[in-house]
Amino acid sequence: MKKCLIFVLTVLFISNAAFSKITFGKLDLNKNDELLFTVKNEATGIDTYSTLFRCKLIKGQPQTIPQLLSFYPEQMELLKKGSQLQVRNIYGTALYNTKTSRFTSQTIDQNLPEHPLPLVPYAMNFDGSWYCCLEQTSFITADLVLKSVDSDYKYVLSHSLQMSFDKIPVKWSKDKNLLLYENKGAVYFVNPEALKSGVEIDEKYRKIGDGTINSVEFSSSQFIAYINDSLLYKINTKELYTIGLYSGILGQGTVVGRLPFKFNPKLDKFSTNKDVSSILLVQNDKMFSYLATHKNSSDYMDILYSRPYTDSSASLIDSKIFWDKNDNPILWLEKLPYDNDKVRSSVFRISNVASQVLEIEDSGQSFVSPDGEKIAFYAGSALYVYNLNNWNRLCELTGEKIVSVVWADSWNLYVGGEKSIRRWNILADVSEVIALSSVSSAYWTMDSSTIIADNNSGNNYEFLNEFNTWRKLGLSAKRESSTQNGRYRVFLGTSTNYNYENAIFVRSLGKNPLTSALYKETAKKKTSSKRVALVFDAYDNADGLAKVISVMKKYKVTGDFFINGEFIRRYPLETKQIVTNGYNCNSMFFSLSDLTLDTFIIDEAFIRRGLARNEDEFYNTTGKELLPYWHAPFYKANENLVAYGQAAGYTYIDQKTENLEKPESEPLILIQEYYTRAVKNKGGVIPVTIGYTNVHDSDYLYNYLDLLICSLIQGGFDLVTINQL
Repeated sequence: MKKCLIFVLTVLFISNAAFSKITFGKLDLNKNDELLFTVKNEATGIDTYSTLFRCKLIKGQPQTIPQLLSFYPEQMELLKKGSQLQVRNIYGTALYNTKTSRFTSQTIDQNLPEHPLPLVPYAMNFDGSWYCCLEQTSFITADLVLKSVDSDYKYVLSHSLQMSFDKIPVKWSKDKNLLLYENKGAVYFVNPEALKSGVEIDEKYRKIGDGTINSVEFSSSQFIAYINDSLLYKINTKELYTIGLYSGILGQGTVVGRLPFKFNPKLDKFSTNKDVSSILLVQNDKMFSYLATHKNSSDYMDILYSRPYTDSSASLIDSKIFWDKNDNPILWLEKLPYDNDKVRSSVFRISNVASQVLEIEDSGQSFVSPDGEKIAFYAGSALYVYNLNNWNRLCELTGEKIVSVVWADSWNLYVGGEKSIRRWNILADVSEVIALSSVSSAYWTMDSSTIIADNNSGNNYEFLNEFNTWRKLGLSAKRESSTQNGRYRVFLGTSTNYNYENAIFVRSLGKNPLTSALYKETAKKKTSSKRVALVFDAYDNADGLAKVISVMKKYKVTGDFFINGEFIRRYPLETKQIVTNGYNCNSMFFSLSDLTLDTFIIDEAFIRRGLARNEDEFYNTTGKELLPYWHAPFYKANENLVAYGQAAGYTYIDQKTENLEKPESEPLILIQEYYTRAVKNKGGVIPVTIGYTNVHDSDYLYNYLDLLICSLIQGGFDLVTINQL
């Protein structure tokens, strides 16, 4: 049997490690009782940034919910045919009117989020009038909903889907209000306008076929490509309703080709050219095949190109497919190098060979322009725009780390950075700041009429009250902040709430002096009793390791690896990769054996030698030392093994560990079981098997690591390392 890589979540009670904290700072109170303050939320899974708030004090308390003055662009969407830019973050939503150049409205919660989660993405249609998103119904499930931007209309397309903070199982047509979505193992289509008007036919007559959202693709506004088993279908969008009503007679469209292998809708993905005459297929991010049809024939397709992933310098994380104007497929590979911790991307034009057109260091997301002629992507602290057809660089925007990007049209982008949100015209190569993303400090002018802010960009900005936007001032002398005005004094003090580093207090001066917290939550006594340490057990299979590390980096989660000697010998590059990405490494003995079996004669000397040999092999491979924590392979231990390890200077992490994963286990159910056990016991070890073994057909718990992490965040767990336990 092929062994595997396992990671473990250790949930233990400790007293002094803080990882989800809200910190207040930079107070400034003017003569009109208006208070400026900043809020920094350091939490797992989100960027750390400092947000500027303003509030009017009445009787020592905010008159209304404090107003957001800076908008960190965690997510951005263009609405209503480009007339509105929506900016979302953990604090709320702001709408920017692109015609009047002002922020017209904002939605903000009464209380600050103490355990914020990453925002769910929105899948917008082509003109920004409709969108789909997942609405969470439990830690692991969600409803797939369709919503109208112009009204309160909402329709649930699917119930009890897997919750995701990364992907939505839908695809929109490029220029029509036509939506493909996944529901209970099948793929359907729907027209939102018809649904809203009450004239859409029943779902059972809108079925395209069995599979997942990976099984379908809009090749153009005219055609849909659909793969079932090994058959490739071409469906005219004008014939969808006819096919849906008479599928028993007409079938699922026209068969245009037969794949030389079976398509797995859970793991595989594909993309086609405009007329579905050629297809680029990605099988489990391991095999890449370019195939051509025989003019609407059901014959086997011609294999123009087929190669496995063989880059010996990096592990593959993900892949994307684009098409240029000549219908040539472009393959974008996102990789994690073995020798550094920066993600890099390789871009290839595929024909009968793979011709590399670009190599991008420290790469981020990519975005194709509405006309399909250009592609924008960020790398490091810059945003680049290239011609998608010849791969010539058109322009670049520098100055700050990029967070999110939205194409306004084929020549303009809204660029959300860690310091500001800019509107960038790539034709003239001119950018304009429309909002501040974060603020390091702010103060009122002497007449209390104007707010000046610094966002660490080398410039100061003036807040324009009429437009709720900012104007660059350049460098200017800073005024000392004021914390009192004769009626109030404001100051930072200690919070009794574990989730807050400090608190803002307002002291009313005069006849009836009173001191109260600006946010009531900061005055409530809350202590933390739940801690989580992520521990990864590397046996002898590295499948899935790159994706696990990628998720850990995305959520800014620390963790430990327990490494077996067999893994070190088979995967020296992957072992170095673990160290390079900054994870603590601990021992899992040098051999892959159940040390409790009667067939072994185990004494203290044997355990000492086994642990020492693992130390030496790890050091010779990485130049680093293992930390003095260990556990036996497969968590098969007894009191003697624990004592022998202790005599060798090692601490055994948990002798009561039980792996709940069975051959018939469903990953989502496992997450629920592990979470329930952790909450009940306020501690324990949660092992999760990673890799391809003979016990599962296709799905693995490591594919759901992001969901597991978010479940723990929602449950109020802090994430720590083993040595903090």
